[in-house]
Amino acid sequence: MDHAATLLIRHALPPQMTDIVVFGDPLYCSSASVQGCTCASMTRTEDIRMVAKRRWWQVPRLRTNEEDRYERRTGWQELFFDLVFVVIVSELAHYLAGHTTLAGIGSYIVLFVPVWWVWIGGTIYNDRFETYDISYRFFVFLQMLPVAAMAIFVHDGLATNSRGFALAYAVVRILLISMWLRGGYHDARYRPVTTRYALGFSCSVLLFIASVFVPAPWRYGLWGLGAMFDLLTPITTLQLQARLPALNSSNLPERFATFVLIVLGEAVVGVVQGIAGLSTLTPSLALTGTLGMALVFGLCWIYFDFVARRRPRHNVWAQVVWTYLHLPLVMTTAALGAAVVNVLSAGNDLPALASRYLFNDAVGVALIAIGLLELTLRAEADEPTWAPVSVGLKLGAGLVAIIIGLMALPVRSIVSLLLLILLVAIQMVYGAYVWYRPTQHRDVILEA
Repeated sequence: MDHAATLLIRHALPPQMTDIVVFGDPLYCSSASVQGCTCASMTRTEDIRMVAKRRWWQVPRLRTNEEDRYERRTGWQELFFDLVFVVIVSELAHYLAGHTTLAGIGSYIVLFVPVWWVWIGGTIYNDRFETYDISYRFFVFLQMLPVAAMAIFVHDGLATNSRGFALAYAVVRILLISMWLRGGYHDARYRPVTTRYALGFSCSVLLFIASVFVPAPWRYGLWGLGAMFDLLTPITTLQLQARLPALNSSNLPERFATFVLIVLGEAVVGVVQGIAGLSTLTPSLALTGTLGMALVFGLCWIYFDFVARRRPRHNVWAQVVWTYLHLPLVMTTAALGAAVVNVLSAGNDLPALASRYLFNDAVGVALIAIGLLELTLRAEADEPTWAPVSVGLKLGAGLVAIIIGLMALPVRSIVSLLLLILLVAIQMVYGAYVWYRPTQHRDVILEA
């Protein structure tokens, strides 16, 4: 088929119509790939729609940048799937707000990592083997059930509900392992990767199941060992994945940005709930709440200005670092809402020491994570930021925020908030400056 006919089909058919029948002969086309098609008589969009049909149950097939030549967007099933994680993040933030101690912060991290890893597993699989059929919706629903159970058990997840949380995590991981094996079975190119995934992730599942029969605190030691298998297994496949087509560069950044936006929304909820829970709203507390909202807004501004609009580099190491760096970012962003709740509950008094640690360190780690994320992004020809300055500002500001927190200065909440907002505002001003400054290069692009 000539190039013009290929383009016609690609633009006429929605991505869901992955099976095209040409004069009674079925041809599997997977989204936009129509290789081998001979339909010179198809000259109108109506003709193509008449011969297009959907297959209700498809086998998974490796999706790549080269084959997905259209911009893949986040679908409604993915957004619906994320709603379950909204509940978990909200529960974790609520837990942290009521346990702002070093032990409570540690518990928050221990529970957050497996939650994040479940979301990562489903997201990466979807980017590699998504299908537009009933099977995809079926597997999404199956995953949602144990994830919902995790949301139920995450409250007191390191106490009375720890067995339920561990089993729920094991069940959803077993589902993901079966999905990876199914993908590798139907696509030999990815089979070495899926086999290694299955072996490594199965070790983690066995450890989480075994932890049910082990008393605390040894139970949580098995969790930590299982988390190591989960986090390190993908790294062992990087050489194999380097020989495969690249991950889709349009859908994955949007998925991560959507999740970051959800977590930022939870931080806003934390601020609002903190204000709503006050018995008396004084002008100083209203100002504290306003500054807390401004801080969350500033982090949103920075992430979407410097990270979300760009794509990670093609290098597999850069991509895995880009993926893993989102963990401390979303973890500290969710913790920020809990920190604001504690600052507001202190009223006009000096916040507790652990609250000051959490507040400053959450902002500091988030800034450092955003700065390091910039190092993993592609440097396009028209990129207005300069990495040494942009990254340096974020790393410097993040370190200053952490140092302020460790110094435990006896300052009031408003003063501490103003210092943090100043550090965040520096990044916002730099972003606005480089984006809106007139440059000869950008004028050429606009004229073109």
